[in-house]
Amino acid sequence: MILKAILQGLALGFVLAIQPGPSMFTLIQTSSRKGFYSGLALAFGIFLSDVLCVVMAYFGIAQLFENPQEQSLIGLIGGLLLIAFGLFSIFHKTKEEEEIGLEIKAINFPLFITKGFFLNLLNPSVIFLWILWVGAISSNKDFTKIDILSFFITTLLIVFVTDVLKAYFANKIRNHLSHSVLRKINILLGLILIITGIVFIYNVVLIYF
Repeated sequence: MILKAILQGLALGFVLAIQPGPSMFTLIQTSSRKGFYSGLALAFGIFLSDVLCVVMAYFGIAQLFENPQEQSLIGLIGGLLLIAFGLFSIFHKTKEEEEIGLEIKAINFPLFITKGFFLNLLNPSVIFLWILWVGAISSNKDFTKIDILSFFITTLLIVFVTDVLKAYFANKIRNHLSHSVLRKINILLGLILIITGIVFIYNVVLIYF
């Protein structure tokens, strides 16, 4: 049964890995602009937040966030955060070293880890998704606790590894693109983040008006 749990974890991991979202776009943007190791730090922060969501969901802590007021607060903060990231992406001017495609040597790992952690954690759909999957897998009577643990370890590792690959290839592509093309990519990703943030806030407004 543990093999079945691992195979199902692989399947879910790949499905989650290809789903577009603010974390994915920010990961690509960070790797293409700041380099692979910055993207790696961001991916690790996303991974940590996913682990926290799974743990909270498994022990029932995440149920606290099912209250409409808590959901609205998370959606509002997440929306404002995405808009801020989007505006920064559009209006931020890269340094000369970045313009010629050189790797940034001084990387603030704690900053990028923290950014990835909260960017992912403040997405209401992420918490809801993990609550959904933890509930579905935990209710499977054929699965033991070891099977459940194997399922989520596999899922989380697949998502993390694919995020690392996204960061790697985004950085490789950067080295073959001109500054003007990179600038257009940053503007596009910035607009995507802003639109996503507005959608989050709009959903909060709908609840109260």
